[in-house]
Amino acid sequence: MTSDQRKLDVADRERAIFRYLRELGPDAGATIGQIHRKITGDGIALTATSEPVRDTVTVQNYHKLVSRLVAARRIIELPASSEGRCYTLAPHLHSDNSLRLDDLDELLQQLAPTEAIAKLLDAREYVRENRDGVLTKAARALCEVPPRELIYDMITAKIDIYNKDLDVSMDSDDGDDRHLRRLKTERVELDQICYRWFGLDQATVTVPPGSNRTSKIEYDETRLRWQLARRVFGETVIRRVPIANASSPHDWENVAIAGSDGSTYSGAIQIDTAAGFVDDRAAEIITFNNSMVYMHLEGQNKQRHPHPLYSVPITRSAIDSPDNAGMVMAPFMYRHDSLSESDYEHMAKCATDVVQWRADERVFLGDAPAMGEGPSRTLPPPRVHFRDGTVTLQERESHHYQRNDGYGEMVRSGVRLSHNILRHMLSRRQKPVFAGAVKSSQLHLFATVVNWFVAYGLPSAGVAAIEPSWDVSRGARLADNEAMTLLLSTLIDQRDDDYLCSFVVARPFHALTDQYRNYEAETPNYWIEKFRRHQTSHIDDPMLDSYWKSVDAVEDDPYIRMCEEADYALFYIGHTSGEPAPLAPRYEFLESLRTLDQEEAEKLVQRNVELIVSSLDHTGFANDLDHNFLTRTRLVKIVPRVVYEAHERCKQLGRMLESELKSTVVASLCRIGLIRRNIPDSAQIVPIPVERAVRTELESRQTREIEEE
Repeated sequence: MTSDQRKLDVADRERAIFRYLRELGPDAGATIGQIHRKITGDGIALTATSEPVRDTVTVQNYHKLVSRLVAARRIIELPASSEGRCYTLAPHLHSDNSLRLDDLDELLQQLAPTEAIAKLLDAREYVRENRDGVLTKAARALCEVPPRELIYDMITAKIDIYNKDLDVSMDSDDGDDRHLRRLKTERVELDQICYRWFGLDQATVTVPPGSNRTSKIEYDETRLRWQLARRVFGETVIRRVPIANASSPHDWENVAIAGSDGSTYSGAIQIDTAAGFVDDRAAEIITFNNSMVYMHLEGQNKQRHPHPLYSVPITRSAIDSPDNAGMVMAPFMYRHDSLSESDYEHMAKCATDVVQWRADERVFLGDAPAMGEGPSRTLPPPRVHFRDGTVTLQERESHHYQRNDGYGEMVRSGVRLSHNILRHMLSRRQKPVFAGAVKSSQLHLFATVVNWFVAYGLPSAGVAAIEPSWDVSRGARLADNEAMTLLLSTLIDQRDDDYLCSFVVARPFHALTDQYRNYEAETPNYWIEKFRRHQTSHIDDPMLDSYWKSVDAVEDDPYIRMCEEADYALFYIGHTSGEPAPLAPRYEFLESLRTLDQEEAEKLVQRNVELIVSSLDHTGFANDLDHNFLTRTRLVKIVPRVVYEAHERCKQLGRMLESELKSTVVASLCRIGLIRRNIPDSAQIVPIPVERAVRTELESRQTREIEEE
């Protein structure tokens, strides 16, 4: 082998193909044989300043690689000539821009924080610069594109690219790290799309685990279309929903719309029993969780309830009640559970969610007394209930649910509350809507679909790409909230009789848990049989302390029922405009769509979307202001007004909770003689930073361990 001969890795081989086709010009093209002879015979320079190199692989390697590049639409096939099939560069591609952002990411194991932030800001500017051109064209085209076909085309195209890349890797060296990273990136993305985002079963799409780098991804075309029909709803990707729609109440007099919010903060409680002898080490870290529900009422309901609010009573009995566990938390309260610092922190976050779920459940079921009006005057059940945040549970992993400690009980409390709400909805003839408004989301589902369409179009429906040179990876860096706000705002006009809405994606409960990869086939009683086997294995293990050992009827357990019945539907409403457009939240609602036939499910989704749109328009919106990173621009987030009202009152409730806790602690200390007289100022709750809270607790535990030794 001469010095100018070597076996190129896949990335360099692609670059050589691009440079050769560019030299020939867009109309000439070359066959695979000609490409192979040029690069392996004469050789070609990979850059303008490098020496020519000659590849050493067979023509079969080039057949596989060209097939992959055609699937990825990096090169295109020309009409067959007398010499055979000819190929040329795609119009948007040339050797100078052949390495795109997604290719660069494959070369990096992990982005440094500063680089990741820079890339996000770069992506934001890239998309915003194309708002009036590319995004506007895409938004208009998406008003005619069926979402199921688009998602089916995207998934199958990505599978085809991965399988062709796998063929190429079979002929490359094991040391071709760049190509192995590309395969890993593609496999991880497909795993996320198929199992996490759409909850597909493994009988529909089989994505091999990370340890398997030799098996292709298989899919069943019929099952894929069938499951997407049960996960994706809407005739077009973007559509207009009238305010005065078929599901809108004809008379709002008796219709109640609710909004809820929860809040949490940490502090250190100091009991000053002897003035002048106060030590920070004596301070105990306390976490306060509270929730508030505000109701928009009209007519007789408004007259009957001048204060349309609900919260757990801020009294000593309520704070101490086991039914309100999680309102006030401290690590020393869970010493017998042997929770680690990490476990406690996770439980504290779960408790914040559970406290809000308790208020949501009571109001949603129509069993909540209005504040200050006594238990005899309950608030009317809402037609639509908006949570501040997602309608999914904060903690929903099965290995947390099965724990037999305070953490596990907190997780089970949340699942029981969520299941009670779902069960109530299923029992009603006029179903209420349990919805959420997510102001900040890290999900990239909608952004990925839209960016794919911009770059590739929908060939099966004859829709060409909006911008073939669009950098898909760059555009998809934006989270869904920002991407969909930019997209929908391009079509906002002066009309006030409808709202732009995206298609709806329904994610099954299991797709949001640690069971997302363990869904083998969508069949009746699948989860019942799976967890029965799970229970048996736990019972057979005498060393395992598991909740499942104490369960009698597994089929009636709330977690299994949620796996079988619960679906979380996501969509966006375009109710913002301007430059920059205020960020719109992601709207969600909890439903049970898999229990219905296709027509019934579509009608129910349509009805819920229409009711949410009309309720938002009727009750109005409020602004939540925040600063854009590294700029003076304010990013305004739009939230439902009922949620904003609940948020404002929730802050006031937090101060009441702090005051009540102080007086209760002081009263208790007086009774046991630690304080000789009731001095209100002897107990102080001091807000502290999270870092100090953690450090103080760790130091305190270390001190106790030394003393015990």
